[in-house]
Amino acid sequence: MVDTNVARSASESQHPVSDACRQVLQTIIDKQHRVVLTATQKEEWQKHKSAFTRGWLVQMASRKLWHSLVPEPDSGLTDRIYQLDCTAKTRREMLKDVHLLENALATDHAVVSQETNVLALFTTHAQPMEIPRPVAWVNPTEDIARCITWLEAGASIESVRCVPAGI
Repeated sequence: MVDTNVARSASESQHPVSDACRQVLQTIIDKQHRVVLTATQKEEWQKHKSAFTRGWLVQMASRKLWHSLVPEPDSGLTDRIYQLDCTAKTRREMLKDVHLLENALATDHAVVSQETNVLALFTTHAQPMEIPRPVAWVNPTEDIARCITWLEAGASIESVRCVPAGI
């Protein structure tokens, strides 16, 4: 699962964030990783994609490495977030990105995202949210070399930081 913030940041710019996101997307193609997007995510990507990402999506589709997840998963995490004893701000932040966690749980158990705050929140609340299994959460801008190595080695959830299982 690749977050929209990575797709938006990936460009031909020589900015470190753009460069890191572009390298990660290129490695995903080079190593033949599949990317799964729900209809909601695809729409979000269409609004925010860069010129580089537009070409990348065409390449992914032509190689049959881009798949739609239908129907969108509903593991009950959203309902459990509403039941958490937390601040309204925390709840909003988690609700904004819960789709990443749900989609990863329904597919490959991995998220590539620049979001670090929500990773900490999901980790803190893994038990009451009853997250059924670990989900790898990789930020390409924190350590691009490690991210690339992880993708080249097959993107195993055992070798990176994860949202822990909460049951």
